[in-house]
Amino acid sequence: MPKKTAKRPSLFKSFKSFKQSVFNKLLKNKHLKNSITLEHRTIYVLPSSLGWYFVIVAILNFVMGINYQNNLILIMSYLMFVVMIIAVLMGYSNAKGLTVKFKDAFNSYAPQKPSIIFELQSPSVTQSINLTYQDSEQTHKHTGQVDSKPQLLTLNLPYSSRGKYSVQRIKIASNYPFGLMTVWSYIQLQEDIFVYPSLEQVHCDAHVSMLDEQADKGISTQSGSEEFESLIPHVPEMGLQRVSWKHYAKTQQLLVKEFVDFKTANALFDFTLMNGDTEQRLSQLCFLVCEATEKNTPFMLKLPNKTINTNTGQHHKQQCLELLCSSNGDV
Repeated sequence: MPKKTAKRPSLFKSFKSFKQSVFNKLLKNKHLKNSITLEHRTIYVLPSSLGWYFVIVAILNFVMGINYQNNLILIMSYLMFVVMIIAVLMGYSNAKGLTVKFKDAFNSYAPQKPSIIFELQSPSVTQSINLTYQDSEQTHKHTGQVDSKPQLLTLNLPYSSRGKYSVQRIKIASNYPFGLMTVWSYIQLQEDIFVYPSLEQVHCDAHVSMLDEQADKGISTQSGSEEFESLIPHVPEMGLQRVSWKHYAKTQQLLVKEFVDFKTANALFDFTLMNGDTEQRLSQLCFLVCEATEKNTPFMLKLPNKTINTNTGQHHKQQCLELLCSSNGDV
């Protein structure tokens, strides 16, 4: 069999990685923040794709004008260079003073994508601003104008699989006024974003073990009006509203339906009690956590590698959902 030779990285890829490492070391500290105001130290100017073609044409015109001693072509090339200089000055002046501030992050449930919200504000009118995530044109947001009135901009992130993600750099750019120059900066947030498991609906009474001080399993029998538990003999004080007339027709005995109040029960959501593969079980647990929080039910979450003690409320829900994001179901 012929030997497999390892592919050498191309010169372009090596140069790109080297440039990226140098860029991170030199510039990252200036941009590693949750709010940035564009100023002399944080504004960068480069020709856009159209601008590079424009420069090449201007240089060719200049060379042709010199070779053929054609003043008209030389004047045209000079005018093109003047337009580039004007584009640099106007683009820089347009972006200077713009403030981009991180406001909030919205986690999502797979396969929905999470998003982050920025507040944009400028002391003078700033035209044509783009926010782009990781230089990807598929995750960018455009606003035509920013002024002294704060403006909110929502940027969707390209994550749809369950997990915890560090927010990468967001490029702030403008091609104002002619599209020939890109005036840009970026902001590097110190935030994490979560994509929770998808919500797979399950019946609470089929997968929930209630905690009791004396036993590890079983359902506490506090009376309520949520989940049906059993039939008990009727007494006059109960009235006839909850009598099971179907059983009365069969047995001629008055029996009353008794319910378990899920809102006051302590619940155990156990990974091993769920059905399906790892992702399905995590999705079912995610649904139960959300359902219990909505009903203000104290609950405990038990995974193979970690357990979160009984509690309730939004903070407890957030802890459990973040744990479900990072869990792989291994013991």
